[in-house]
Amino acid sequence: MNPGFRKAWTTLAEGVAALSFAVMFFAFILQVVSRYVFNAPIAWTLELCSISYVWIVFWTCDILVPQRQQIVFDVLYNWFKPGPRRWVAIFNTASLGLIFLAAVPGVLDYIHYLGKRSSMLLHVRMDLVYSCFAIFMIAVVVGAAIRLRRLASARWQTAL
Repeated sequence: MNPGFRKAWTTLAEGVAALSFAVMFFAFILQVVSRYVFNAPIAWTLELCSISYVWIVFWTCDILVPQRQQIVFDVLYNWFKPGPRRWVAIFNTASLGLIFLAAVPGVLDYIHYLGKRSSMLLHVRMDLVYSCFAIFMIAVVVGAAIRLRRLASARWQTAL
């Protein structure tokens, strides 16, 4: 991959994540101040926090957090020597990628359906709120394809 593109993509992805955190933080602070200082709670801040949280979780999970930093249960995986571990990794990665790929059309259809609905207070279309889930699913499929390519290469040890 082109290093310039990778740097630009990482900068954009980090910017979206930082903006989501900032929106959630300021909405939370506004809610705390309005509730406990002025005794006048604001309902829309809770909705904004929820929407920001959804974006933070799905945007950062597969786009910004590398696979090696994900939390995994690998007790059985580490029992294998590197050769068999490669085949287990290929099987696991291919299974995950294919399952997510098979689910993408249904998820896109449901997100399209959510376009007819909006949030209760801010009136944000729900397809916009949950579009980050489609991005997440596509990122998982692309990430699985990249890892499979690395596992099939001559330098497969670096992908374990």
